[in-house]
Amino acid sequence: MKTENFKSKDDLQKLIELLRKELEMLYYKKGSFVHPTVLQMSQQLDEYIVMFEKSGP
Repeated sequence: MKTENFKSKDDLQKLIELLRKELEMLYYKKGSFVHPTVLQMSQQLDEYIVMFEKSGP
């Protein structure tokens, strides 16, 4: 996903927070950080965090 898809850095930050909560719930449901679904969501979250950091102040 490209940063152009987000209207603002604030939108991206909201998405990151939402994904963090979903990842936490998924971890508790699956009971493992190495479950494929948990890993996939974690990697997606990492990509968004990198985009957020690169988007500047």
